[in-house]
Amino acid sequence: MEKRYFDFRDICQAIRYGFSGRKIAVHFIGLVLAYLIYQFLVYLSLFVVGNTTAQDFWDKYGLLPVLPFSDTGLTQITEIAMWIGVICFACIFFLASTVASKITIEQLRGDFFFSVGDAVTFLKRHWKSVFGAFIGLLLIQIFLALIPLGIAGLGKLPVIGKPFLTISSLFMPIGFFLGVLMALIAIVFAVSLLFVPAVVATTGADAFETIYQQFAIVWNQPWRTVCYEMMLFLMKLIFVPIWALFCLAGFSIVMLPMSFLHAAEMEHITACANLWLGGAIEKITMLPYANIFGVFNIGIAMKEASAFATTVTAIFLTLTIVMTVGLVIAYLFSIASAGNTIVYLVLRKKLDGHNLLEPSDIGEIETPDVAPESEPQ
Repeated sequence: MEKRYFDFRDICQAIRYGFSGRKIAVHFIGLVLAYLIYQFLVYLSLFVVGNTTAQDFWDKYGLLPVLPFSDTGLTQITEIAMWIGVICFACIFFLASTVASKITIEQLRGDFFFSVGDAVTFLKRHWKSVFGAFIGLLLIQIFLALIPLGIAGLGKLPVIGKPFLTISSLFMPIGFFLGVLMALIAIVFAVSLLFVPAVVATTGADAFETIYQQFAIVWNQPWRTVCYEMMLFLMKLIFVPIWALFCLAGFSIVMLPMSFLHAAEMEHITACANLWLGGAIEKITMLPYANIFGVFNIGIAMKEASAFATTVTAIFLTLTIVMTVGLVIAYLFSIASAGNTIVYLVLRKKLDGHNLLEPSDIGEIETPDVAPESEPQ
């Protein structure tokens, strides 16, 4: 087992543990599944609306995922479908993060051959703890919010409304502390978005214990949490673009011969892919060094039917670009999962002195060696 310092030096290992084929694959599969669900819900809602809504949306955005808070002028049913898709994405992300965190913690404990299948088996037993922690925090916040909302609502009643507000104003100091508690729970919920998968994967805790760990982190280690997460953010800011450039270079090297020998055809194919991706390729070429090899030269997009071979090539080019972007995002998520797992280990050591990498601290009970009693003669 590697030496652990249980301080900021351990956070630097997040890059190495995040650059793992298993964890990147887990998040990549999650991204593909979430992307398909999101696009299916969006286009299903567009077909339900009818007319030329789906065709207009395709001509403008294609396969590019559009967020529900974007100013797109879509109907309410489509916006609802988008929000449902966002919720599905969040659920899949946290499940994938739990699997990646479980692989990370077992690697930190010395089991470098812990498989994705074993992590999925663990997830099947503990997925309720992941969602239970989020739902529990939301229910607490909603319950506390009902108190001032109820008082304000009763104040609207005729005759007794204003006297009731006058009497309730006597409890304004208590209301102040209620507001502070709600602000604290909001911070705890924000922190739980980072650490719930790590806590469940590391300790196998239930929802109540997971919620308690979030409060303990926020209350006892706020500045360490902020500093460690800033370190993790800076590492993402440095290494994710490097991985993106590496993926872009690999894609460009493969496409370079086609772009050189079949320039006109590739310009048309790229134009078709750009049209299907809502102009995303054109935006990518504006980034520094994105088109250094000249493989993203975009010609005129012909909306009429093209040759069969050209259409098929454009389809596979589009899928390849989408998968490449998915790999970059998957690496970002992999660093986040591995990094937050390591951060939680360090914070837990600072909190109560527990080393969660030791068997005695993760619930393993050793059976004492007791010699069997001899039978009476």
